[in-house]
Amino acid sequence: MFVAFASDLRHSCATLLYDQGVPLERIQDVLGHSPPTVTKSIYVEATRRVQQDAVESLGLLFDV
Repeated sequence: MFVAFASDLRHSCATLLYDQGVPLERIQDVLGHSPPTVTKSIYVEATRRVQQDAVESLGLLFDV
């Protein structure tokens, strides 16, 4: 049996929203945090796709 805790669901929600490009401030609003640093440091993980997008953006800057 799969058991999910509320914190697991919040973490998944924040990460999925971030992965879809939702600004951190909007995710902060959804989760009800006052400082965005709480949202970023606890709930949002940089997924592979987000990391790849960042690397590709750097490549565009340097025309690679």
